[in-house]
Amino acid sequence: MNKVMAGVLTVALASAVAGCAKVDPAGGTPAGAAPQPGLAVAAAEAVVAAFDQSDSAASSAADPAGLKAQEVPPSLDISLAAANRAKAAKRTPPGFRHTQPGFAIPAGDATCFLVVAGLQVSGAEQALADVTQFVRQDGGGWKASHNVSVSQATATQARALAGRPAVPTTSVLDEQRRTELQNEVFARTTGAGTAALTVLASSNLLDRQFAAGWAVYQQQLGAVGMSAKRELRGAEWSQCAARTDSGVFTFLTVRAADTVAGSPGKPATLVPQSPDLQGLGKSEAVSGDRITISRVQVFLLFVPSAAGQPATLLGLGDAPTALTTA
Repeated sequence: MNKVMAGVLTVALASAVAGCAKVDPAGGTPAGAAPQPGLAVAAAEAVVAAFDQSDSAASSAADPAGLKAQEVPPSLDISLAAANRAKAAKRTPPGFRHTQPGFAIPAGDATCFLVVAGLQVSGAEQALADVTQFVRQDGGGWKASHNVSVSQATATQARALAGRPAVPTTSVLDEQRRTELQNEVFARTTGAGTAALTVLASSNLLDRQFAAGWAVYQQQLGAVGMSAKRELRGAEWSQCAARTDSGVFTFLTVRAADTVAGSPGKPATLVPQSPDLQGLGKSEAVSGDRITISRVQVFLLFVPSAAGQPATLLGLGDAPTALTTA
């Protein structure tokens, strides 16, 4: 599963040079906000407990088959990249356990639900929270589909989703707002659009850390006669969103492609130490006139109900998913 926000930032900034938890508000479920019968809270707790045992073991072993048994994309994409990096570094990832989980569950028949909780890593409580979506599988059972860690600074806000009803994202965010959000979020991953913030509030994590890593990456490539550009390939919204009195918590998944190009007479080359190559499980350098890295980026957003108020970014995850050369 997504292996803590520090890992995400390390990847973003390290690229320039070359998962799991939940949280519950202290007051518990708000009065009158409990989900209607369908998926009981106790059943959701059992899903998370079973997931913790199996996915934690798979994460610590960097075991792709074990991760695939517990997760589906985009969460799986990020977990597989983390496992590959752990193997490359000859590092054993720590185990994890969700603590004090709080849930957003649909009324009636549930095909997905959200959980927010504290994060315990190898027996030590962390100053982080984690938000995850679980989706029901056709053959029965549940798997994690979306996951991000959130910092202590945004954990209190994330905990507000606990005890709220879960609804389809497309039913509470109209198409125009979804399109505006996904376009601005993507632009901001490369540092574009920050001069005229409109639908997404300024974010230290996105604008001054994640996007800054992209800027440094371009500078480093330019110093050795290469260039990079990023393009949007698609965007998807999570099945479940948590609706509160003031707004909506939801996941946005962006599919992007980074193309690294060489200069006349000199191919583009990525060395084995590149975080993207390590994330893809490649141990040898890759060269070509153009190297295209497909990637997935997952964002947890809070979108206010009031018109004109910008959304807030609570957390993000990023990983390469494929590589081609030309």
